[in-house]
Amino acid sequence: LFKQGSEGDVSGDKPGFFDFVGVAKYEAWEKLKGMDAEEAKRQYIELVESLRG
Repeated sequence: LFKQGSEGDVSGDKPGFFDFVGVAKYEAWEKLKGMDAEEAKRQYIELVESLRG
């Protein structure tokens, strides 16, 4: 949600197979493709607030 809200749709090449963390982050960002940046920001704020308790 953070990347979608701050940078928009996923860009660049997918990380290599052995970059497990990079691939996971890229794929999570890729799933949000097309989501409006403002909506992503709103959902990110809601998530952070829910984690704070």
